[in-house]
Amino acid sequence: MLLRLLLVANVGWLALVAGQNEIPTVPCYGPDCLVTEPTTEMTTLPTTESTTTPRPAGIRRTVVVIFKATTIGQDMFIQGGVNKETVRPSCTSDVNAETSDCSISINATSLGTGPHWAKYDAWREGDTKLDWFGVQPGQGIYETYVAYGTPLAWTTNAPGENGYQQLNTWGPNNWMVDLQMNCDETENGWFDVKAYLTLSGNGYESDIQQSTCTGTGADVPPPYTSNKNHVARCGYINRFYFGTGDCEINAFQ
Repeated sequence: MLLRLLLVANVGWLALVAGQNEIPTVPCYGPDCLVTEPTTEMTTLPTTESTTTPRPAGIRRTVVVIFKATTIGQDMFIQGGVNKETVRPSCTSDVNAETSDCSISINATSLGTGPHWAKYDAWREGDTKLDWFGVQPGQGIYETYVAYGTPLAWTTNAPGENGYQQLNTWGPNNWMVDLQMNCDETENGWFDVKAYLTLSGNGYESDIQQSTCTGTGADVPPPYTSNKNHVARCGYINRFYFGTGDCEINAFQ
């Protein structure tokens, strides 16, 4: 029995000596240990809000209004699209509204019923682009009169009168077009407009320098400056003054 105990003791001592230089694989935690218990902390990174105003996407209702006192027999149109002077100068050599990178897909919708709207209704047929080329191939004709771009109709805010349109909150002599516009084809939600008035010199309004707009849709400025044209916002009601830089942009109610 004594011999067996001595053998066991010797084996244990040899094992202890053999392992005395090994690092323990299980750490000791507590005040009497050299190893402290690891901790896991959640780090919260600061967040920042984007200051970029999201642009309207896809097809959006867009209205353009131009104030101009006119005489009987005059009609107004707009030409426009993406600015071709400073934004996309490659468009200056384009010759076709259907393929130009500065053209914007549109569909002009009804403003009312009755004889007052006959010209507008005729000219909006086949007008699929807001462009810089005037009449499109296949665009509608009123009697023998061709279009000079996208048509506008004379409107007033007086109920019961010819030309009454509920979007008109200003008064008579506000020429209007109500569009379904592809905002994806604009310049970050913005586009240029220039008016054309028949029976008035060469027809085109003079170049303008747009002022800072008023209205609920003027909370952000256009992403570029146009030295010639009105700058309108896709998805909003845009009101301009013929030949001047005054403007008003409002959200739909």
